[in-house]
Amino acid sequence: MSEYWKSGERHFCTFCKCWLAGNKISIDLHERGNHHKSMVKVKLDQLRKASIEKEHQDKQLNQTLGQMERAANESFRRDMASNSKNISTYGEGNIPTSSDVNLPSKLKRQINQPVQVQCKKPKFILKVPTPKPVFEPISTSTESNEQDETEKEELTTSNNNNQEGTWYESKTETQESFYWNDITGESTWTPPAVYLSIEQQRAKGLKV
Repeated sequence: MSEYWKSGERHFCTFCKCWLAGNKISIDLHERGNHHKSMVKVKLDQLRKASIEKEHQDKQLNQTLGQMERAANESFRRDMASNSKNISTYGEGNIPTSSDVNLPSKLKRQINQPVQVQCKKPKFILKVPTPKPVFEPISTSTESNEQDETEKEELTTSNNNNQEGTWYESKTETQESFYWNDITGESTWTPPAVYLSIEQQRAKGLKV
């Protein structure tokens, strides 16, 4: 059976950013070296500076918050002092500050806490106008019969008039009236029962 080569374990130094043999002797030699010690010192200096800078930033933040709180208390005190009702209630030297006022629990919500708002869908109602009933007068049988007879008589009269023609009044040169029929062509000196006078012809726009 032939032997095969097997690589040993490797160790990565996080300070020097390099790989080395994973045995204890190699690791000890590397950590006792000057390069490794200098890199560890640099890393510790960086951590120390970051800690000091963070502490300085926290201190500045606390100072800023303290100034804001003092300014708010002073403004609140001036507002309370300007109200004569508060002075009479608490006294001139016992006006409470903003920190002494008990706020409702609902107002103590954290700033970063999300607020959920429920929106209801609007309801649309389509209103269709109701048609109004239309009432038509119903004529009786007698009225309808009378109306039919009247219409028949008018039609008969108009047909007779159309067959017999229409009589028109005219004047001679001596201004004597005579009458003539437009269908039969007859003319007479005697006025017929129904005829169109000269005034009626002019009113209808006929040429006289």
